[in-house]
Amino acid sequence: MSRRGRLVERLLTPLADLLDDVLVELGSRRARAALMILAVGLSAGALQSSVGLSHQASAQIGADIAASTLDLVSVAVVPRPAHAGTTTARSGASARQILPDDTEARLAAVDMIADGGRRLDVSDSVSPVVTRLPSDQIKSSGNDDPPDVVAITSGYLRASRTPAPSDLSFFLDGHTSVAFLGSAAAEALGVPQTADPTGLQIWIDGQPFDVVGFVGSGQSAALSNAIVVPYAVGLAMVPDDSDSSVLVRTQPGAGAQVAKIVVNALRPDAPERLAVSPVVSVSDLRRGVSTQMDRLAAWSGAILMVLTILLIANSMVVAVMARTMEIGLRRALGCSRRRVAGVFLAEGVLVGFLGGLVGAGVSAVAVVAAAALNDWTAVLQPVWVAMGPAVGVMVGLIASAYPAARAAAISPALAVRSE
Repeated sequence: MSRRGRLVERLLTPLADLLDDVLVELGSRRARAALMILAVGLSAGALQSSVGLSHQASAQIGADIAASTLDLVSVAVVPRPAHAGTTTARSGASARQILPDDTEARLAAVDMIADGGRRLDVSDSVSPVVTRLPSDQIKSSGNDDPPDVVAITSGYLRASRTPAPSDLSFFLDGHTSVAFLGSAAAEALGVPQTADPTGLQIWIDGQPFDVVGFVGSGQSAALSNAIVVPYAVGLAMVPDDSDSSVLVRTQPGAGAQVAKIVVNALRPDAPERLAVSPVVSVSDLRRGVSTQMDRLAAWSGAILMVLTILLIANSMVVAVMARTMEIGLRRALGCSRRRVAGVFLAEGVLVGFLGGLVGAGVSAVAVVAAAALNDWTAVLQPVWVAMGPAVGVMVGLIASAYPAARAAAISPALAVRSE
């Protein structure tokens, strides 16, 4: 045999003997070995499944966010400084008006905008008296939350996706004294919510308003406690439009781009008079969601793995105590402390490796099953699944460190005496 062959044989023989010792031990206690492998598999699988499901959920949440909230942009009027003069005539607006009369037309001219409209919170500027009949006072009826008077255009209804009679929404773009009632406002005023509100009236500051329909869909609707009147009618009730805003719904994914140009589209002569709500990019939101869910998954998996390590360590300590006589005999026959410790470390590594394989399979099945049950797109990362055996080996190595050190410290004389 060549020198190189003898060297290889000298290296492999101890490893083969060590593996043989481990297999003999595991074979003699099959139930214990199976339970330890199962424990490692479940802990490693739980950790991998948690991380996999968090990635999957964050991806789904990110997609939902991109499809809903990020296509809304709000533009508010900046209050006029006390020393400011009148608004320039170039805008087509009067001294009391910042938003131009053709706001909706200007929004429609921007390709990336799907819908948009104005809103004026009349009750924030003045305190209109709302009554069911001329002699009724809704404010003296003990209602702690009287209805708000809100003036909007039909474009605002479409942009906010508020349920309303679509065939009557054109009233909101005119000057007729009509009103749409939210469900809570109708209840507070004692107005029956019927399919045909013909003949129903309410009074605002002594002026009659014909009820032409109802908006919203229950108490959770944004305009549930509102009396909605045409924007032009509401504008006539207030000193100026400083409490006005514009709601813009963009094409999917165009929120950030529209936020940069919408002010110049509305008031190119005085863009400083309007303020745009900040729009967070999809990538920032996804990154934040993914980070938080990964942390939750990591902590949950880590706690489970610590419990598994303690369980395996306890089982191996019991095995060391049961094999005290055997260990003492090995030591008396010349087996080194390193060799004794190596047997238990190798047992922990082998158990961890087999458990990691089980955990990888468990995690893959769990992620795919969760996606199927929730109608999600399965996001399975092969690299993370392949790390299951490595996670199992780490768990087994840590769990067997103390039992191995304890076994290596056994004295041959004390071992024989203990029997």
